[in-house]
Amino acid sequence: MKTFKFLICCVFLFVLAQNLNAQDAEVISNPIRVSFKAKDIIPPNIFLVYRNAGLLTPEGKVYVDIRILDEGGLGTVTINDEKINGGKQDSLILTYQFNPGQEIDVEARDIANNVKEKGFTIKGAVPAVVLGADQEQTVSAPKHKYYALLMGVEKYDDSEINPLTEPIKDATLLKQVLVSKYTFEEQDITFLKNPTGDEIQIAFEDLSNKVTANDFVLIFYAGHGYFDEKRDAGYWFPRDARKSNTARWFRNSTLVEDIGAIPSKHTLLISDACFSGGIFLSRAPFNNASLDVSNNLKRQSRKAMTSGSLTTVPDKSVFMKYLLQILSENNNKYFSSEELFEQLKPIVRNNSDTEPRYGEIKNTHDEGGIFYFIKKD
Repeated sequence: MKTFKFLICCVFLFVLAQNLNAQDAEVISNPIRVSFKAKDIIPPNIFLVYRNAGLLTPEGKVYVDIRILDEGGLGTVTINDEKINGGKQDSLILTYQFNPGQEIDVEARDIANNVKEKGFTIKGAVPAVVLGADQEQTVSAPKHKYYALLMGVEKYDDSEINPLTEPIKDATLLKQVLVSKYTFEEQDITFLKNPTGDEIQIAFEDLSNKVTANDFVLIFYAGHGYFDEKRDAGYWFPRDARKSNTARWFRNSTLVEDIGAIPSKHTLLISDACFSGGIFLSRAPFNNASLDVSNNLKRQSRKAMTSGSLTTVPDKSVFMKYLLQILSENNNKYFSSEELFEQLKPIVRNNSDTEPRYGEIKNTHDEGGIFYFIKKD
């Protein structure tokens, strides 16, 4: 009996050894591929941004956007007692009306279970500031002028560069909106149709000579653009650009220098062209700026808004279609460039292959201020 049990054990051990060898052979012939992924330990970012510069509505309310960002994907967001499913999105914008002085608690949790909590006290600004017993002025009290440089290039001297059909039309429509709805005067708008590189440079020099430290400047360009990956440089194509060489191309680094030379309080660049993302100091779509309009106006700003980065944009621009629509339909007295971009970005992304960009222009003395479009009374 003992001999039989001993034989059974030997057979069992032999079979087990064969199975183990087979498994080892399988592991060697089909190795497991392990991919190492850094653990997500960064919690979401939470921002509170005031709409219409935080001005009170006729009902005494304040409109705000609560914005949550997390590249790894959002799990849940709790605002006071309200719980919202983040749907694994990388960003979430929630719009509310609150009373001035109301306390808001926000908790954001991402899908990796990182948590961020932040509290806010809602502030509100009345539409006017009383400066004296018999004097009242709006929050835009400092005297200033609005200047604009609009450029549309659709015809080129070089037959190897394809002509366009929309840039001058788009620039014309933008000029009409600025003059009819906002505080731009026609005599302060320079409109260049199919300019050469020299004409663009002269226009920038003219701005740097006449603009004062209280003024606002809007720069707009529509036309061909190009990004050279080898040089890490972006360009605009003036009318006299040649496909064969870059001698007459308008370099983005030159543009940055020209914008830095304009002594304005606020400068906003809007470019509907292939563009170098390297022009930006940052690509954050908003900076959570204070609601105090007068403080935002005091601090210098140098911002850029572009239809795409490192991409070819189409002749019939979705970016321009909706930018013009949003500016035309806006009913806020003070409409910031950040509010404009936040309305524009999702529409462009949903209706085209381009990715709009917005941010501070590096090396141009941006101090965190904001460019405002101010509606005419």
